[in-house]
Order: sequence, then C-alpha cells, then structure tokens
Amino acid sequence: MEFNIGPRMLKTGLAVTLTLLVTGIFDMEYAVIAAIAAVIAMQPSIMRSFNYIKEVVIANSVGATLAILGVFLLGSHPISVGAVVILSIAINIKLGLTKTISLTVLTIVSMMVASHGGDQINFVYILSRVSLVAIGVLSALIVNVLVNPPNHQKILFQMIKEASGSTLFLLRVIPSNTMSVPQIRDEERKVEKQINKARDYFDIITDEKNRLFIRKRRSFFRSIVIYKQMIQVLRKKHTLIVELEKNLKQIEEMASGKSFLIKKLVSEINNYSENVFLMYEDRIVLDRDLQKETKQAMSVTINNLIDALQGTDYEKWHYVFPVANSIVELFYELDKLEKYVRKKEKHAEG
Repeated sequence: MEFNIGPRMLKTGLAVTLTLLVTGIFDMEYAVIAAIAAVIAMQPSIMRSFNYIKEVVIANSVGATLAILGVFLLGSHPISVGAVVILSIAINIKLGLTKTISLTVLTIVSMMVASHGGDQINFVYILSRVSLVAIGVLSALIVNVLVNPPNHQKILFQMIKEASGSTLFLLRVIPSNTMSVPQIRDEERKVEKQINKARDYFDIITDEKNRLFIRKRRSFFRSIVIYKQMIQVLRKKHTLIVELEKNLKQIEEMASGKSFLIKKLVSEINNYSENVFLMYEDRIVLDRDLQKETKQAMSVTINNLIDALQGTDYEKWHYVFPVANSIVELFYELDKLEKYVRKKEKHAEG
C-alpha cells in the first residue's frame, strides 16, 4: 500500500496549522470552523486561489444577507436554517458561484446559530463567526502563494509524457497481436484516463495566464500552445488505438494487403510521434530533410492505401476507412505539433 504525501496535502496541513495559530492568538472560539474553511479553500493554483477569494466575497455576501433576513423573518429554528441554506444554494448556482457553495453554507449556519432568542441577532457574535471563515480562507491563500508554488508546466508535461508512452506502447502491440484483447482494453481505458487527466490539468495552466507575475510570459504562452497541441495529438492517437482494436482483425481477414499498409503506416506514424516528443525535450535533433523524407514516405503509403481502396465494396470500407481516417488526422496534428516545436527551438536559439 503506497503512502504518498503530495504538495497540496502538505499545504492544506500548513494552512490548517496557520489558521489554528491565528485563532489561538486571538483566543477565538470554534476554531474548527476556520480550519474547515482553510481545507475547503485550498486551490490547485495561485490564480485559482485569487479567483476563489473573489467568489467567496460575492457568495458569502449573498449568504450573509439571506442569513440575517432568515433570522428576522423565520428565526433560528433548524428548519429555518435548512430553508435558508437551500435558497442560498439555488441563488449561488444561478449566479454561477458553484465553487464556494460549501463555504457559503458554513457561513450561513455559523451566523444563524449565532442568534440567541429566535429573532434577535448578536452582531458581535456573528462577526466573530464570519471572521473565522475569513481567517481560514486567507490562510489557505497565503500558504498557496508562499509555500512551494506549483510548477504547472512541469507537472502537465509529465502527465502528457506518461500518456504518450502508453499510446506508443499500444500502437506497437496492437498491430503485432502480442497482447490479449482484455489486456488491450484495460490499457486503452488507462490511456483515456491519462489523457483526460492531462486535459483537466491544462485548464489549471490556462488559469495561470492571467497572473501578473509570470516570468518569461512569451515562453509561457508558447508552452501553452504546444501543450494544447500535444493533448490534441494524444486524443487522435487514442482514437486510432480504439479503431485499430475494433477493426484490425476484420481488415486482416478481409484484405491482407490493406492490413500490411495500415500496419506500416501505424509503425511510421508512431516513430514520427516519438521523435517529435523527444525533440521537444531536446533529447534528439531531427534533421529537416530526413524528416521531410519520412513524411513524404508516409504520404505515399497513405496514397497507396487510398488507391488500394478504390472500387472496394462497402463492407471492406466500413472497417478500413475509420482506421485510415484516424491515421490521416493524427498525421495532420503531428505535423502541426512539429512546426510548433521547431518554432520553440528557433526562439530558444534567438
């Protein structure tokens, strides 16, 4: 059983520690409220922390207003508290403030149970409860900014690299029939999860583009473009894997000549993909003329496949076309990625 403490876990713990220290200094009761707020408010990026603070202010203002009105109109009975919480959640969803619903609920409950005597509000007590939430949120922000700021580009590329390695492996074993169908499908699902994980993390990186203190902004934006294209390549490779797994056996049974061309294409495009990714890492230097010849050879093979399909009956087209189309689309995206990577090299040299 693995036991791994990641940076976000560590920062969450530090935020809770800071929260409890601050509430201890001011001798504030119910410090657990502040600790819960710190846990909820910890975000995966600095920019998301700032955006979260903005949303907290708006959402909690709505929640605080509803809490005060709720106490005046309905009292602080548990049913009243529940009704105000439901109304607040509905309003926040309508306003698109979905990320801070948990904190808003925490604020409402803290304020409404702070009222003693039904329709009387102890504003000093309410202020102390709201302050607890604010301390927790601000502690999370401070820790996120100062402690081990995440290197999102490095993390994302590692995800992309792992997914790329998995796709390279599958595009080698599927044409050679060296893995059972259940194993292939398990690996295919694993690749799909890896790609989706990279796509989700890419959204975090795009949040960072609005930061004012990004160093080397041009390099940062170039990297975003390249990573986006890499993910697009991975998606096309996954589509090709699915189509090969689904159709290659039938193609081999119906048209061995076309099967040979497809396998040759898959091998060439797999090598091409590996070389482009290695070039991005500066691990190899791809000669432009040699790469041009490789792409021309792939184009010839694609044309040969298209010529071989001329006059083919519909049943064979039904199996061959999805695979051929996936190869052509992947080739197009890889060619675009290579151009981006070469531009990056040119800027680095300049």
